[in-house]
Amino acid sequence: MATPLLPGASAASALSRREALVAGAGVLLWPALVDAQGPPVVHQRPFLFGSPAEVLHRADAGELATRAVPRLFSGLQQMNDRWNAWKPGELRTLNLALRAGRTLQITPSLTALIQAATRLERASSGMFNPGIGGAVGRWGFHDDVMQAGSRPRDADLAPWRAAAPSLSQLEWRGNELRSRNPYLQLDFGAYAKGVAVDWALDFLRTQGVADAVVNLGGNLAAMGRAGARGWRIGIRDPGAAGLLASLTTHGREAVVTSGSYERYRVLDGERCTHILDPSTVAPAGQLVSVTVVHRSAGLADAAATALLVAGPRRWRQVAEGMGVSEVLLIGRDLRGEVTASLAPRLRFADPAWQARVGVV
Repeated sequence: MATPLLPGASAASALSRREALVAGAGVLLWPALVDAQGPPVVHQRPFLFGSPAEVLHRADAGELATRAVPRLFSGLQQMNDRWNAWKPGELRTLNLALRAGRTLQITPSLTALIQAATRLERASSGMFNPGIGGAVGRWGFHDDVMQAGSRPRDADLAPWRAAAPSLSQLEWRGNELRSRNPYLQLDFGAYAKGVAVDWALDFLRTQGVADAVVNLGGNLAAMGRAGARGWRIGIRDPGAAGLLASLTTHGREAVVTSGSYERYRVLDGERCTHILDPSTVAPAGQLVSVTVVHRSAGLADAAATALLVAGPRRWRQVAEGMGVSEVLLIGRDLRGEVTASLAPRLRFADPAWQARVGVV
């Protein structure tokens, strides 16, 4: 995940007040250099998809961006309302129909979202699985505020393991949809933000804005340049406040981090991440963070989650299947691996981190 920072920040600087708003995110971003046209302009709107939303663009975009950004936020708000699995909207209505075994006609936009996610689930060997929304709810990870409590009993989770919900169990007839598995409940929390970010950049481009960053609570994508160069992104240190490393974007790119430390509940005294392993419907805990760099924010969002679930032994196979090559992983021992294609782009904030991350 990523969020824009103030111009002039260094990789070792402390977080500003605005940055602290998204201190749970895995990635921080700031313009690398700003030319004589002035610093980027930041537009903020409090919460979309459960996170702070921001748009940055160069000052010379001027009137084009002034007209475009309100319409962009309006479009994102509509996606947020339709695709939230836990609040009234199209996706919740679909989940109620799936639970009851009823057929429901859905909109073309939701059809496209589900069909693209189905392809990604298949490509990830099931590590990315938006069909386990019911289990997410049983763990209490659907709440806006993560409250301490008790872990679900094994008997409570057994039906989801036995039913093995998957998007492949959806039955299509045009835009009509049903499933024979009542445990199949859709939750696109690990995908919809990325899709929305991709749409936002596409929209800005159609409005004539060529240099911008869109950030939804740390799911970030950039296009063009901040000044003489691309946009500078810092990857958060998962073990402490501050940065692990930074990179500068090339053209249009998304940088997305899934972290087991980002959103969690303390259950029976243990910190449990909200990212579930679909095969066990239990929190995935072998890796603490995975960062993926890719042209598509939607794919990067899904892949970061899938690789975190896959863990240190299986992530390379899953990355290959999903078509991602620029990856940084950090394990529970705060040692990591970075792919050879991403390694040359990273500037580590501390030599100690560089020594702990091997190139693979």
